[in-house]
Amino acid sequence: MKTYIGTKIIQAEPALRIDGKVYSPDEILPEDTDVEVGYRVRYPDGYESWSPRDVFEAAYMPVLNNPQLKTDAPSVSQQMVDDFILETWTTTLGDKTTVVRAMLRNGFEIVESSACVSAENYDETMGHAICMKKIKDKVWFLLGFLLQTAVHGVKKTEVEQPAGGVSFGTALEAMKKGKGARLPHWKPDVVIRAQYPDEHSKMTAPYLYVESRYGRVPWKETMIELFSDDWEIVEG
Repeated sequence: MKTYIGTKIIQAEPALRIDGKVYSPDEILPEDTDVEVGYRVRYPDGYESWSPRDVFEAAYMPVLNNPQLKTDAPSVSQQMVDDFILETWTTTLGDKTTVVRAMLRNGFEIVESSACVSAENYDETMGHAICMKKIKDKVWFLLGFLLQTAVHGVKKTEVEQPAGGVSFGTALEAMKKGKGARLPHWKPDVVIRAQYPDEHSKMTAPYLYVESRYGRVPWKETMIELFSDDWEIVEG
């Protein structure tokens, strides 16, 4: 048999199980019985089951939507990012370089560094703060990928433009196929497109660029743009 991985979004609430029957915590329970603590779980197709607490909490984390967004659609929040970082270690290398190693809740590790020009100006606290900013940006990206997979699965589908825009992941797939993408608040002539290097290119890897009336420049994304669901697909 092959080995598969995947992820999904489910709904759950604390629940108790007694002799195979599931109860809510506020229900009156039978006396003198063994109580199992866990969760009542509802899957996207409506199927319900019960899971022991330790098993459930090892497999799932709560989705705490970003309060700065305008909908309740699944999203990544700063609290989710902060909570997913389990522990950090900070080290000074030489006399002007800070290295921070962060362990995430699933055991994955991220390492970032920061250095100053003059050793006289070195401050480990400042270096730690710079490294943590880089680490949290990467956790945003990783949790965004995880949530995207949970919402849409891993099967590649054709890009469709629903009312209200699409996610950046969907827009990126369109750009890979030669289309453009933009956000509605940008000027009408501003479009993001994908560029694949050829024998005349200075770049050695695919990249995204901004096209406007002033020409083309590499696109420098922001977290707000990456997690926006308002992307518009530009044909041609």
